[in-house]
Amino acid sequence: MSTVHSDDAILKNFKTNIELMLVKHGLTDVELSERAGFDDKGQVNAILNSTSLPNMAVPMRLADALRVPVETLLRDPKEHLSQKLEVLPLQDVDARAAQLMTAIFKATEKTLERFGDRPTMDSIIAWWKETGGSLVQCDQLSPHFDLVEANSSGGVPGVQHMGAMGLSATTLRSQQSARLEQFLATLNKTDLDELNTHIRTVSHSGVGMISPQTRVVELPELGDPIEVSFVRLMLPVTDISGQPYVLNYSTLLSESTPRRQEGRILKN
Repeated sequence: MSTVHSDDAILKNFKTNIELMLVKHGLTDVELSERAGFDDKGQVNAILNSTSLPNMAVPMRLADALRVPVETLLRDPKEHLSQKLEVLPLQDVDARAAQLMTAIFKATEKTLERFGDRPTMDSIIAWWKETGGSLVQCDQLSPHFDLVEANSSGGVPGVQHMGAMGLSATTLRSQQSARLEQFLATLNKTDLDELNTHIRTVSHSGVGMISPQTRVVELPELGDPIEVSFVRLMLPVTDISGQPYVLNYSTLLSESTPRRQEGRILKN
């Protein structure tokens, strides 16, 4: 049976899981704040005493610092602390994960700034449902999303379209598909494999996917590296000839200077 995740429940789970992780790793809240790269060393303490959900970039950075999936910090502690393992069909696991991530995003989306007529994820999904994912009726939305080839061979995905007002174009300061492919070529093998897996999954299943992401953008022509945290929506779509693509629409959560260790930039 599915569980409804309210804002209060997610916040309670988040705070409880942080406390448990502090004990497990023998860390103080200040040490975890430092490990996560927060400028404010009291950030974790503030979270533990907060009455509202933080920006989604916060749990993503904490999860990275603790080397656990972000879902681990947000779900009911009983689910991953229990000694009993529940065997579920793969589709049920996917459904639960999708429900949780959607609930988390909707809860934290309230804090995101809105710029002009920029569409929300809900409006993109509504368009997709109404049109069946046909790109014939997307003139108003196309400046905000990217299209990648659905049949990825495992290398750098081919970029068919790069929306001029999308997160990729604004971050990379270019509307050229080649620039996005150039950036994708800088991803490490793990991140690139994950991206291709998501593309294939969305394309073959016919179902969309929402996931939190963090990327370090480091291209010489862009100047200093930046760490970008965002929520990515992927949807299967087709053009007028029936050619399949995967639509990529991302909402920015935060930009920051990448954390460094011994002179090296730490990449996720």
